[in-house]
This record gives sequence, C-alpha cells and structure tokens, in this order.
Amino acid sequence: MRWIVRGLAVLVGIILLVVVIVYAGSEWILRKSHTVPTVAVTVPHDAASIAEGARIARIASCRECHGANGEGKVLFEVPMVGRVAPPPLAAAALDMTDAELARAVRYGVHKDGSSLFIMPTHALSHISDDDLGRVIAWIRSLRQGPEDSKARTVFGPVGRALVLADKLPTMATSVMVAQKTRPADIGRYYVDIACLACHKLTKEGVMEDGKMKVPALAPMAASYDADKFRHLMRTGEGMGKRDLGLMSVVAKAGFAAMTDQEIAAVQSYLKGEAEKMPPR
Repeated sequence: MRWIVRGLAVLVGIILLVVVIVYAGSEWILRKSHTVPTVAVTVPHDAASIAEGARIARIASCRECHGANGEGKVLFEVPMVGRVAPPPLAAAALDMTDAELARAVRYGVHKDGSSLFIMPTHALSHISDDDLGRVIAWIRSLRQGPEDSKARTVFGPVGRALVLADKLPTMATSVMVAQKTRPADIGRYYVDIACLACHKLTKEGVMEDGKMKVPALAPMAASYDADKFRHLMRTGEGMGKRDLGLMSVVAKAGFAAMTDQEIAAVQSYLKGEAEKMPPR
C-alpha cells in the first residue's frame, strides 16, 4: 500500500513539475522583449487617405481578423488550448504612438516589445511606408463603441505547451523588406501583403492549425482564365462553383476591394512565377 501511495506522490510531483516548466517557459516566451527597427511613417489626415487606408486594411485582411469595422472578434477558442481574440483597434491604439502602431503592424510586437501571435508579419512586413501611414490614419479614425469585443487572447495549458514547443510561434520579426512608397509592380505587392499570409508561391502550405492545406499560388492562378480568376478573387468561388472555405471568406471580406486592374496585375505576376517553375 505504501508503494502505491509513494508512486502516486511521485506521479503528482512529476505532473506538477511539468506544469511549472510549461508555464514558466511559455511565460518567458510570451513576455520576452524583441528588438525591432524603429518605424517612422507619415500619417495623413485627409478623407481620401483614410478611405484608402481602410481599403488596404481590407485587402491585407486586417479587417477579417480585427472585425469589419475594427471592433475586434474571437478568431477561435478551443478548450485547454486557449482563445485568440484580436482586440478592438480603436482601444488598442489609444495609448500607442503612430510609431508603435507601425511596429505592431510591420514587425508584430506590442508596445512593450513582446510578440504578437497569429499576426501575419511575413506578409504585413511588406506594406510600404505610405500605405502603412494610410492604414494607421484609418485606425485613428475609428471610435470605441458598445459593439467592441471584450474578449482577450489567453493561452490554456495545451496552448502554452505549443508555445514552448514552437508549434505556436511568436510572430515578431526584424526583417526589413518594405519600400517607402507603394511599388509600381502592384501585382507582386498585393501578393506579398495579402496572399502570402496563407499561401506560398510555388509550394503547397499548411495553415497554423497544421491541418488545412493551401495550394501553391502561382500554378493555381495560372490554371484560371482572366474572368474566372476575377470571379474567384471577388467571391471566393472556385472553378465548378466550389466553395473554397476560408478563401471564400477572405475573398469577399478583403480581395473584393481590389479593382479589376489590380486583380489582373495579381494574376499576371503569378502567371509569370508559374512559368519559372520547373516542369513536373
């Protein structure tokens, strides 16, 4: 009987030790400060710039994650894993300078330097300085309201274990790839700031959940004619009227804000990349 009691005591001790290690290790990662470049952007105040910032925020899916009007929302919530809840933008921006907001968007860090999570910095880091200024102008135009989400991002024990194992990685980056002004190659630019949040150019990818597969962008775009590709980008409906799930949501909420000329430029760029791929 004593051996059973001792065995249970040892087991409980091991479990407690694991819990302490997971919590302490993940907390260190969550609180770790990251050194990223300072961002100096000019934030305009005219109505046209604010409207264009709102449009860019749609195309880059800022408004898909933070809510159509920046009110915040719960992206997903799983027992034991946690809750990812992008905050209301007006409230989040209240105690941040324009430079701190720019660092959050481009480099994925909080005001204190700790990392944001589920923030597609590999795409948003490409937003040009002038467009980033326009997006911040739009954020500054927002006002707090009763519809603002009260939910906050939290990590459960499984979520913390995933953070510690780098399966739920921090999104802080110091890569400097953005240009001062919106580049002339608008097709490549929109692919960089929007499409690459989920897709890879020439290889299949997998979303953060490790389950949802996403096709390689270049060969997919090359398989569509111009009319069908434009329909895809505006409705998220694939060939054969297929419902493409997340793509359908993102297209309607974001890509539909592109002009016909911009959509054509996106496809032209992707077709060019497809032509560079080795034959299979």
